[in-house]
Amino acid sequence: MNVTWLGIVVLAILILCVWRGYSRGFIKEIVSFFFVFLSLSLAWAINPYINEFLMQKTPIYNTIQETCANFVQSQGEEKAEYETDSTGDLIDGLKLPDLLRKNLEENNNAETYAALSVDTMTEYVSGYLARTVINGLSYVLAYILSTIMIRLIVYVLNLIAGLPVLKTANKLTGGAVGFLKGIVFIWIAFLVLTVLCSTEIGKTALELIEKDTLLSTLYQYDPLVRIFSKIL
Repeated sequence: MNVTWLGIVVLAILILCVWRGYSRGFIKEIVSFFFVFLSLSLAWAINPYINEFLMQKTPIYNTIQETCANFVQSQGEEKAEYETDSTGDLIDGLKLPDLLRKNLEENNNAETYAALSVDTMTEYVSGYLARTVINGLSYVLAYILSTIMIRLIVYVLNLIAGLPVLKTANKLTGGAVGFLKGIVFIWIAFLVLTVLCSTEIGKTALELIEKDTLLSTLYQYDPLVRIFSKIL
């Protein structure tokens, strides 16, 4: 089992979430967890509108696509043209988690090329990564907006402040909920790192995730990364 310093940091965050849940108790923690999922659900609802805005009303996609193209070339795979079925060398040479490389291979077909309006393998890879980044970025922005909205509602209604602290069972179940909430936050963080895959911070973090047994497992089963790395 391989462990990196990033894996230790993630474990520390999980332990902190468990301790915080234990201290707060089950009722407070389950209410907090409910609002996390409420934020995720609301973000899911408004994400298509933010995604469309970013794609059509801003230059962000083109900028990200250029950055991703530079990222692909920086991996030492800069070639003039790649045929549609020539997936091995270019994709395998990318320093990305297995999940993203697998998705790149699975989506390397005429339908995806048409959807991305690309002709070459290099354009496909950079376009796919750019679309994945946009999908993740729009959802992160939607989640932040949803969280702010819900926190404002909670603050106004003051739902949580008066909840009582219960006994040991309440604290233990609160710790369990805190653990689950910590996993969700880690998955969100992984999505953010995937968005930053073409930056130095993102590349370094994803390489650490790939080397760390725990982190690579969590990343592999991250539903957010799985959803937003599917562009069709």
